[in-house]
Amino acid sequence: MNTTEIYLKIEEVFADYSKSLEKYSPSQFDFKADEETWSLVQMYEHVCVTSKKFFLAKTKRCLERRNGQEGGEKNSAGENVFKYGGFPPKMKFKMPAAVAEIPIFGQSVDHYKKEIDEILSSAKLFIEAVESDLGTYKTQHPALGMLNAKEWFHSLEMHSRHHLNQKVELEALSAHV
Repeated sequence: MNTTEIYLKIEEVFADYSKSLEKYSPSQFDFKADEETWSLVQMYEHVCVTSKKFFLAKTKRCLERRNGQEGGEKNSAGENVFKYGGFPPKMKFKMPAAVAEIPIFGQSVDHYKKEIDEILSSAKLFIEAVESDLGTYKTQHPALGMLNAKEWFHSLEMHSRHHLNQKVELEALSAHV
């Protein structure tokens, strides 16, 4: 899949997130079924923050050839994720302890509409550079191993798409609110 095709998939995924924002009441958006389960607002916060400050930031670092290295390999989990084009649909992941300890506080629906627009604008700016990148400079992903700029860009799409399953579950949990 080329970088433009990946970007179009990113657009498609975030169109789903954006459209869904229109239907949530404030109480649905903030509803937590229990302490272990995120609210919709927490999930949106996670998807938006990781898109900008992790996936796009790592893409940029590879393109700028900083905080990484020449070469390196994906681990077996990384190989499988890229082989199958995404994370297993029902698989749930634990975030690294250092990240999991950070509380997630959400913003308003309008805030996430703007965040999604910014993510898409930023991602679009990377298309040409990622497509022409040699792919030899890589940075470490905590779960997948060493990834190059294109793989980080593709990971943005796969990660965001993976959370669509969670979004559906959280919508069902908050439907009665």
